[in-house]
Amino acid sequence: MPQISSTARLMRENGLTRGSPEMLLLRRQRCGKGFRFVGVDGGTIRDPAIIARLKSLAMPPAYANVRYAADPTMHLQAVGDDAAGRLQYRYHPDWLQVREGLKARKLESLAKSLPVISRAVRRCLRSDKADVRQVAAAVVHLVSKTALRAGSDAYARERGTRGATTLLKSNVQIDGEFVRLHFRGKGAKMVAREVRDRMLATTCRSLFALPGRRLFQYRGTDGALHVVRASDVNAFLRDVSGVRISLKDFRTLMASARVMQTLAGAPPAETKRARRALLRDAIAAAAEQLANTPTVCRKSYVHESVIAAFEKGGLPAAAGRSLEGTAQALVRVVARRR
Repeated sequence: MPQISSTARLMRENGLTRGSPEMLLLRRQRCGKGFRFVGVDGGTIRDPAIIARLKSLAMPPAYANVRYAADPTMHLQAVGDDAAGRLQYRYHPDWLQVREGLKARKLESLAKSLPVISRAVRRCLRSDKADVRQVAAAVVHLVSKTALRAGSDAYARERGTRGATTLLKSNVQIDGEFVRLHFRGKGAKMVAREVRDRMLATTCRSLFALPGRRLFQYRGTDGALHVVRASDVNAFLRDVSGVRISLKDFRTLMASARVMQTLAGAPPAETKRARRALLRDAIAAAAEQLANTPTVCRKSYVHESVIAAFEKGGLPAAAGRSLEGTAQALVRVVARRR
């Protein structure tokens, strides 16, 4: 069975070591109108090379409690609290390469596993056995059509925001073979989706018959009702595919696939300005699908190989097909960059 290369292996290949905020022992302190950097021993750092490295991380002056890595090979180089009290991170430049490598391997693994996953999902949805696997399969099917976030019980409880696994029945309307969703997602953004899929509608209709507010739940062998969580769905994905993948990987795949489909179907752009506009529109379309911002979509979800291939005029024509067809084209694009 295919296995995804570990983060540790990729970090070693790039000469990096793993770090955490607790391991950042150098500090920034206010000094007059500027700052000084304080070492582990409490003394002022005076080495020009170290000072240059710390300054290059460009932590904003407004950040508080700024700490830096003493080890220049650590993947996490600095943290600090922004004005809202949120911890912000700065990483080693080579960590971006590692992260892209991990993203590429997960994309390839998921893309190659899609046919197997699709067959398993269809088999479970057609089964008369309404167990955790059938409900997990329904979640996978829904996410593969909508790119919804997995959902978090903590977020649902504390913030009232929903994702695929935490949808309430009140968030879902079934009309024939249509499944319509309307709910408050991450960041309190309202999300609306419509899926036309007979199997999904049939399964959701049967789930409505169960008591309780949550949509995705099942009755266990103990006779009690259990909600399906993201961990259950991820376990299902790994079981049927033999690969360490998750619901989040579907969002990454679908973002890159959506950009490929949009760009492949667009008329040729003759100028750099026109190409930039096409790329901007394609990323905006993917961001809307993810219910995210274009900036986050491009940085965290769209693989750089897709953008590079478009800029060089190398996107395959096969990108304008189904998710599985686009995924296979995506594998070829990513492989050319490695």
